[in-house]
Amino acid sequence: MQREQQLADIQKELEVARRIQLSILPSEFPTSGKFHVAARYVPMTSVAGDFYDYVLADDSRAGLLIADVSGHGVPAALIASMVKLAATSQRAKASDPAALLLGMNSALHGNTQSQFVTAAYVYLDAQAREFRYSAAGHPPMLLLREGKVTEIEENGLMLAAFDFATYGTVAHALQPRDRLVLYTDGIVEAANAEGEFFGQENLARVLRDTITFTAHETAERIIHMVQNWARTQDDDLTILVCDYMA
Repeated sequence: MQREQQLADIQKELEVARRIQLSILPSEFPTSGKFHVAARYVPMTSVAGDFYDYVLADDSRAGLLIADVSGHGVPAALIASMVKLAATSQRAKASDPAALLLGMNSALHGNTQSQFVTAAYVYLDAQAREFRYSAAGHPPMLLLREGKVTEIEENGLMLAAFDFATYGTVAHALQPRDRLVLYTDGIVEAANAEGEFFGQENLARVLRDTITFTAHETAERIIHMVQNWARTQDDDLTILVCDYMA
C-alpha cells in the first residue's frame, strides 16, 4: 500500500509538471494579416524536452523558435523551462537570429548539467519581404514554394555545450504563399517496425502534398503520417508551420 501511495504521489506530481510545462508554451499565434502559424506538440511522456516559442509576433514580423533538449522526461523538461527563460532574455535581438542564439548559448552554458540543446530560429519580416534563419545543431528548416521543398540550413554548435560556439545567419527573399516548417528530430527519426526512419524525403513528400492545406491542417497531417509510420513513439514530436499570406 505504501508503494502504491508513492506511485500515486509521483503521478500527481507528473501531472502538475505536465500542466506547468504546457503553460510555458504559447497557446496560439496572435492574429496576423501576414502570417498564419500552427504548432503541434506531442510529448513522448508526461513531460518533454521539446520546446517552441514565438519570440516576436505582430502583423508584419514573426520570430519563431523551436528547441530540443537532449534526453527525455523530467530532466529534459526542466532544461526546456530554462530555454524559455533564455529565449525571453534575448527578445531585443529578435531580428538577428545568430545574435539571439549566441545570447541563449551564453545564458545556458554551465547551467544544464551536461545536457545540450539543439535549436532553430527564423525571423520573418513582411515589410522587407525577407526571412533570416540560424540554427544550433538542429535539423534544417523546410521551405515549400510553388510546389518545391527546399532545405534551409545554417548550423552552429548545439546550445549549452560550448562557450566558444558561434552562429551565422542566412537571409532569403520571402515570397507570397511561402510555407516554412520547423520541427524536432523526433519527426524524421520516427522508426517503423523494420527500423526505417520516417526521414527527410518522406517529410518533404508529405509537405508537398499539403500545398492546398491550411497551416493547421498541414501540422496535423504531418503528425498523423509520422504516428502511422512509427511502431512506437520513442521521442517527442513538435512541428511549427508558418504561412506567409502576402
